Amino acid sequence: MFAEPELLFGNLDELCCVTYAFCKEFISLLLENVGAGGELPTIDVLVKLFRKSAEADSVSHAYHCYALNYINALNYLETLRRHVEFCEFEKWCSRDPRCKKLQLTDLLVAPVQHIMKVPLILKEVETRTEDSAEREQITQILEIEENSIRELDDKMKWLKNFERLLEIQRNIVWPSVFELDPKIYIPEFLKQALTRQPCDRIIVSPRRQIIIEGPLQIWDTGKPQEMYVVLFDDMLLITRRKKGLSKKKSSLSENWASSCSRGSSASSESSMRYVVYKQPLSLDRFFIHDVTIPESASCRLEAAFVLVSLNRFQQVVTIHTFQAPSDQSKQTWLLKLRDTQDKWKRTLQHTVFRSPRPSTCSIGHKSTT
Repeated sequence: MFAEPELLFGNLDELCCVTYAFCKEFISLLLENVGAGGELPTIDVLVKLFRKSAEADSVSHAYHCYALNYINALNYLETLRRHVEFCEFEKWCSRDPRCKKLQLTDLLVAPVQHIMKVPLILKEVETRTEDSAEREQITQILEIEENSIRELDDKMKWLKNFERLLEIQRNIVWPSVFELDPKIYIPEFLKQALTRQPCDRIIVSPRRQIIIEGPLQIWDTGKPQEMYVVLFDDMLLITRRKKGLSKKKSSLSENWASSCSRGSSASSESSMRYVVYKQPLSLDRFFIHDVTIPESASCRLEAAFVLVSLNRFQQVVTIHTFQAPSDQSKQTWLLKLRDTQDKWKRTLQHTVFRSPRPSTCSIGHKSTT
């Protein structure tokens, strides 16, 4: 068998190089600043090391790259462990005294754990610093490191979200116009051109976010139908799920501590096919009706809400009645729908519907007249 070291270890070579340079500079600063009596200006050393050092930026960038590849490395490791030859080789390597009886997974996670410990160490230094000016300097360094962790966390969220978008787009099925309306008349010369929908690649966008996804029942025909609904930051997608032919394991898992919560696990959905139900709903084209307890009693619909969809001319074009598994699930959906809808409408107000500024030429023309 053949294994790809760069897939398993990522940029570990770069990480070792920049870490060595960082440690070398740290030792150099310690030797330069230590006094004759052994006293050491700790805060000055830390300021020079973290705020005025190019090595600190290089280390941060390298650790970010490693952490972003970490989950992919674990999945690749699981693939390699299906081969007996690799398992035997891994056992042989683990006997090396330098491993200190640690497994390969323990060694792979060590750099990720390290980057998380840096702010904790700086926090400990801050609590033990009595001088207010020095404490302020440590606080500034701590903010830089915490911002770096938050930036990494945002990258992980974006990567996980983008991968889920790719999964949905790979497995989505857009019914043709013939399937949407079997009774529609289409001229013979257009049938071939209309056998496929032109929107089959609209899901993946670097800026699109998945807010929440999960199963809901829909009552459009008077009978409940199981649907899988995905709320994006700009539209609502209603689909029917079908089992796919093969299961592709997600390259990102739920192991990241502060991963993006969307209401359901995306990794278990990667083997499904999503058949789009009717058409996606733009978030500015429907209003939400929360079915009250008296209303639910009259029609025997518990944990239900209704979406009334309108076109651009304010004409009601369709109505979707959804039923959630529980009242708590319903409240979660309503909260996410309303919040996301408000944000999307504000985005449109500041972009698409923004009033154009009068041009200087027209102002000058009016003044002369």
